[in-house]
Amino acid sequence: MSLTAEFELPYTPTFRDLSPVGLGDWERSLDGIVIPGDIRFSDSGGPGQVRACRLTGGGVLATVRLGHQEVNHDQGHVSALAGDDVIILVALSGSGAISQQGKTLSFHRGDITYRRARLPSHAVITETANLVILRLPIARLLGHVVSRHALFEPRRADSSSAIARMIHHFIDGVLPEFSRMSIDAVTAAEHAIVSLLCAAYYEATDNSAHAEAVPRKSCNALRWSHLCSYITANIRNSELDVSSCATALGVSRRYIHKMFESMGVHYRTFILQHRLEGCRSDLLSPVCVAHSIESIAYRNGFKDAAHFSRRFHARYGVTPREFRRGNGAPSIPLEKGPDWSSREVGLGCNGDTVKSV
Repeated sequence: MSLTAEFELPYTPTFRDLSPVGLGDWERSLDGIVIPGDIRFSDSGGPGQVRACRLTGGGVLATVRLGHQEVNHDQGHVSALAGDDVIILVALSGSGAISQQGKTLSFHRGDITYRRARLPSHAVITETANLVILRLPIARLLGHVVSRHALFEPRRADSSSAIARMIHHFIDGVLPEFSRMSIDAVTAAEHAIVSLLCAAYYEATDNSAHAEAVPRKSCNALRWSHLCSYITANIRNSELDVSSCATALGVSRRYIHKMFESMGVHYRTFILQHRLEGCRSDLLSPVCVAHSIESIAYRNGFKDAAHFSRRFHARYGVTPREFRRGNGAPSIPLEKGPDWSSREVGLGCNGDTVKSV
């Protein structure tokens, strides 16, 4: 399921103002940009408003105002989602709780919560909340090191954190300037806030618990880290293979295979996964809008465009061309949405009820 399967979203800095006619339209909009789910309102009032846009580097950003409600995202809702994304809620005001994987993360003003999109979760808003919501590919948030993805768990960055406060300063001071930036500056600024969100996530992680969670496998953790760093740096090189990795680390090819085996993944699967993620990001990015699908495949390390297309379809359920066109969904004319020129960061919603978090 594409993030924009039902409608088109502009790229930053332009936001689309999703003003629903009724609850059905509201549910469709929020299901598409956050996570599909069932909602139960605990107060009266109709749908409110939400503003959303695509990020140039991959992902979606939205600003919403949530009234008192509960939302349940069960396995039936999330099983069809494509990709492996993380949902990040930055609480500008209000309070509530997010539950996933047996953990309940209460949040208040200033807190930041993280959870996986493809796992069932439950959300409750106990006090009307203004939120900035980001849905990011996990590889964009944590990098292309698969061991980090396996250890990802729901976390809350506390408002007292210096990094969390910096993220709020960024939202308040830098995002309003996006509309006056060049596309290159916006892309770099996006990278900055994603890096800050990643830092806040790791700061929120209990280091001792994290260390215990690392699999006690036969491979050397430092060498595994070096291997992943080498692959990340050379993932677009079509000649990247086990022999070059072994030479770079000064170990045997057999040892490289054993390291991947100890992490529960095959070398070719690992490489393919991250090359496909790179192509997916390029297909979404306006920076690569002039690049052909074939050139995007080649620049991400694929030697054959037809092979790339088959692999892409097998992973995401659509061809690269369909994905680039919005999964073949009917195009809905874009309205010029508001930008970040407002100091209220686009939270001027008229209602207290929003469908999903």
